[in-house]
Amino acid sequence: MKIPSLQKISSDAMETFARFPLPLISAAAGTVAALILMDHEGPARPTIVWSVLYCGILGIPLLTGTSLFVEKSRSNPSVGWSVKIAALLLLVAYACMIPPDLTDAPAMHVIRLLLLAFAAHLFVALGPFMTGDELNGFWQYNKTLFLRILVAVLFAHVVFAGLAFALAALDNLFGMHIPGKRYGELWVLVSGLFITWYFLAGIPKNLDECDASTDYPKGLKVFAQYILLPIVLVYLVILYAYLGKILISWDWPQGWVSKLILGFSGTGILSLLLLYPVSGQTENVWIRTLARWFYVVLIPVVVMLFFAVWRRVSEYGITEGRYLAIALGVWLVIVILYFLFLPRKNIKFIPVSLFLSTLLVIFGPWGVFTVSEQSQVSRLETLLTRNSILVDGKAKKGGGGLPSADVREISAVLSYLHDMHGYESIQPWFEDLLREDPTMPGVRYKSAAAIAAMMGIEYTRAQQEYGGVIFLTTDKDKTIDIRGYRTLLRSQYVHTEKAGNTCVFGTFSYRASDGLDTLTVIQHRDGVACDSLTIDIGGLVKTVFRDHGNLGADHIPPAAMNAEAASQTLRVSVYLSEARLQRNNEEIKLLSYTADILYDFEETR
Repeated sequence: MKIPSLQKISSDAMETFARFPLPLISAAAGTVAALILMDHEGPARPTIVWSVLYCGILGIPLLTGTSLFVEKSRSNPSVGWSVKIAALLLLVAYACMIPPDLTDAPAMHVIRLLLLAFAAHLFVALGPFMTGDELNGFWQYNKTLFLRILVAVLFAHVVFAGLAFALAALDNLFGMHIPGKRYGELWVLVSGLFITWYFLAGIPKNLDECDASTDYPKGLKVFAQYILLPIVLVYLVILYAYLGKILISWDWPQGWVSKLILGFSGTGILSLLLLYPVSGQTENVWIRTLARWFYVVLIPVVVMLFFAVWRRVSEYGITEGRYLAIALGVWLVIVILYFLFLPRKNIKFIPVSLFLSTLLVIFGPWGVFTVSEQSQVSRLETLLTRNSILVDGKAKKGGGGLPSADVREISAVLSYLHDMHGYESIQPWFEDLLREDPTMPGVRYKSAAAIAAMMGIEYTRAQQEYGGVIFLTTDKDKTIDIRGYRTLLRSQYVHTEKAGNTCVFGTFSYRASDGLDTLTVIQHRDGVACDSLTIDIGGLVKTVFRDHGNLGADHIPPAAMNAEAASQTLRVSVYLSEARLQRNNEEIKLLSYTADILYDFEETR
């Protein structure tokens, strides 16, 4: 292999810039914007740099796909530049949608960018072969892109590692202070410019020759056949075993299984696409059989996906994640029907249908953001109306005494709106502004806890459940009642390995039972136990869990996480600051907890 000279590298780089000037300018603008934002110190403030960054990120795939489309269609220069200018105008229109104070803006803007970037990358894969029947050319072209991006990312990591090590050497050997953020800026520079430039340089220069190519790397077949397909098989076994468990116990599927289903579907479809060129060979007839049966076995899996998502939707309404899961499920149904029942199959149907589906869910009254926000606002309206807090379209301060489950649900919706959309949709319910100081620059909304307080609600935020592990956390901004106690043991961490062991603090000690359900506290006099009490920790945790529903929660009032006991000589109060539980169906097992223990003994008074 001949190593290219610096002159050759420079020449190829300039040739790539001449072919793709707009994508590279977009990459440079986005990289500079990212470096400016990373280098900024002090409080965040509104700036147009966020718009430049987002347009730079989106502009790389959009302008690349546009350039390739124009190149393949052989449009005359005036028509070609008209198409490119139209793409630039789309970027300008998108820039107008980006708030200048993106640091405090709702997260929907980030999700919209990710969806648009995903659609734009699909456009890169489709642009040159949007029309025509060059299936082999379409596959060969995308094979080149797939391998090129893998190599580009690998080389970028090597370049970054080498330069980062050089910076570390300057810091440690020559005493040159290198701030930690310089390493992050270095990675932005490498990924923003090097990966983009190297990737674009590897796109076939003559797209018409792709259809005549028969190149099929052996490593690609090994990757698809011996790595991806076994992973698909593992997914399949797990999913069908879980499906059998559901049918036997007749229980709703867990929402988490939707991630596994989508992973199984995506990996399987990718494997079949990678094996497509060799599927027509006699010795590989098994690939066509596999493709047919893959879409058959996908049917019950997709049905399970809809049931899993519907369970969450029926309980907690639609959010962006659930909407996208439903949309992907509908797309999978369309793909299954296409490949099982249409006589003529075209692999371009997969990216084309996914591209159109992505665009469809981003915008419009049926879009992911509009539907999700309306669902959660409607859910909040129902909860507030039921508790007589929202009357005739106006929110008023309630008198307290709301059911704990409703408090948790209201808090969860307020948190969702604060993080994802802001409060514009519920502002008409309130006389006071739901934004922070309007005289300050930017759009910063009040916290969900502040909005709940405006309605007389004690804010309690729900958290996600991770692999059946649930966290219950108290509100650390609230005080605890220490009246009647003289001694406090701070932040005692009790876990299963500590169970049965006695922890001694002078004349006071405590011991947790094997299951952590009880905590026995003992008072000593002259080295002999003179009094003891047993606190029902398990009962306390089960009560808190019951009151706050099936999810974990934080910002729980300290009084709700408190248990007390007293004898004639000893008084003890235990405040849990955090409890970690394991849920297995309806059974709850306490794994650990952190507690503040207050106690008093009559002789110390």
